[in-house]
Amino acid sequence: MKLWQRLRGKEFEEAFKSSKKYFGHYIVLFISDSLGNKVGFVTSKKVGGAVQRNRARRIMREAFLKVEPFLPADKSYILVARNSINGKKMQDVLNDFIRMLREEGINIS
Repeated sequence: MKLWQRLRGKEFEEAFKSSKKYFGHYIVLFISDSLGNKVGFVTSKKVGGAVQRNRARRIMREAFLKVEPFLPADKSYILVARNSINGKKMQDVLNDFIRMLREEGINIS
């Protein structure tokens, strides 16, 4: 079991600058090699009010934890919620996330 640390403050800026970007239907995924095993979840006010933003973060966290054992530990991941995440189930976001990871070359069994 890997222990993923949260990205904080300026680490987000560094990760955004040095990352590859993948666009999905419900999330945008940033993968960076610079910071190691860290993860961050971002929801802007465009997603909705506090309830919608918190639900979006919770769904993204659940999707991340489902695939976490298959992820290489030397990369950092940022999941950014898109407005279309509202009303979606975790399985929809998980499928979107897995598709983007496969684009990166990470196989999820």
